[in-house]
Amino acid sequence: MKIRPFLSKNIKSLLGLGLLSSMPLIFSSVAAALLFRHEAFLHELTVFQWLPLYLLSAFTMALAMTPSTFIALVSGYFLGWSATAMMPGAYLLASALGYKAGQLLDGGQLQNSLQKQEKVQRFLDDLRLREWPLMIMVRLSPVLPFSVMNLLLPAINVKFSTFLVAGFFGMLPRTLFSIWLGIQAKGIMNLLQSSGDNRTSAAFLIIITVLSVTGLFWIVQKAAQRTLSAKNQ
Repeated sequence: MKIRPFLSKNIKSLLGLGLLSSMPLIFSSVAAALLFRHEAFLHELTVFQWLPLYLLSAFTMALAMTPSTFIALVSGYFLGWSATAMMPGAYLLASALGYKAGQLLDGGQLQNSLQKQEKVQRFLDDLRLREWPLMIMVRLSPVLPFSVMNLLLPAINVKFSTFLVAGFFGMLPRTLFSIWLGIQAKGIMNLLQSSGDNRTSAAFLIIITVLSVTGLFWIVQKAAQRTLSAKNQ
């Protein structure tokens, strides 16, 4: 694959990846300041009164303004386990919006570029044969940003239904754990500053990182082997 033509044809997608990677830090800082300022008011809201905020969070997650983990932490802190009634719906809506936003942003350019590379296209076809475990491992991984995957996975034609359902199951362990961390927090600043500092959190992150990396390596290796065997026949 020639790098320069590939970069020039996919400049919009690549710029989008860069933007999606940097936006969460900026907007999460703003959101944290607002949460701290209105903490007492938010504690008085019922679960159903949080519904408009969850609808808003679906858009901010889809558009890379707030990480899904951040939303789960805050949900646990303010609502406890009642957050599990709202968080799944917000996550699924964010995934659906993110998928469509990824398609719109890429405009088919990345997929069209890859289709011209026979070996790469064959590998992606083989990879899509395992798109369910692929989606689960991608969402389980704490190092693959939610919003960036919203751009890349539609670009390689992962099915919308698989993207939603398998992605939901992959995200579920991290979401539930983040809600639990939020429940344990003593205050909003303590939640945002030390959510990843305790041993339980560190151990959990190590476990899911190892699981997701191992799973992704196995999936990629199987797809590569299938591609090579087809080439040699």
